[in-house]
Amino acid sequence: MAIRNVWPFAKRGTRVDAAPNLSLPAILPADLSVFGTNDAVIKLWLPERLTLALESLSASQGLSRPDVLRWLLFEHVYGRTALGQLQTWKRKKEAEVAEARRRALDQTAASGACFSPARAVPAERTITARLLGKSVEDFKLWLPLALKIQLDVLATLEGLGLSDYLRKTLVRLLLGEAFHHQWRTAVGNLPKEVRRFEQGGDI
Repeated sequence: MAIRNVWPFAKRGTRVDAAPNLSLPAILPADLSVFGTNDAVIKLWLPERLTLALESLSASQGLSRPDVLRWLLFEHVYGRTALGQLQTWKRKKEAEVAEARRRALDQTAASGACFSPARAVPAERTITARLLGKSVEDFKLWLPLALKIQLDVLATLEGLGLSDYLRKTLVRLLLGEAFHHQWRTAVGNLPKEVRRFEQGGDI
C-alpha cells in the first residue's frame, strides 16, 4: 500500500540517494508479515464528521475504509518512517511472489499442461453489503493483533478506553490539530447503546 498523499506544491525531488537506517521508538516486530493478517477486532462508533472525513480519504486514496484506518493507526503508532519500511518489505515480498508465479507458469508451459482459471466467488460480506447496504456509524474494525496491542498500551497511557482513544486520535489525524480542541463537542457524549456495542454487546 503506497502513500500517494505528498506535499502538493513540491518542486524538486529528494537529494538523498538511500534511506538511512533509523532506530524507531516503537519497535517493529522482526517478522513484518504479522501486519498482513487482521486477527484482532475493535468495535468502534464514529460520529458523522469523522465518517465523512474517512470516506473522503478512502475515495482519494482508492482504499477501503478499514484499510485507511489500518494505515492511519499504524502510522500513528509506529511513525511514517516505519510505514515506509513496511511498504518496502511488502513490495519485496510481492516481487518474490510474482517471480515464483512466473517460474511456475514457465514450467507449466514447458510441460504442455493447461489449467482453467479459477472463478471468483463473491465473498459473503460482499453479497450481504449488496443486499442490505453498509453500516454507516458502527462497525467492527479488524486489524493486526500486534497493532491492537500497541494501541491498547497507548490508550492506557492516556487513561482512556480503546475506542475513546481511537476517536480522539482520528479527530486529530482526519480533522486536524486545530479542530482537535473542539473534538469533544464534535463527538459529543456517547449514547448508552453505542457504549454497550463497543464493550462487546449489541446495539
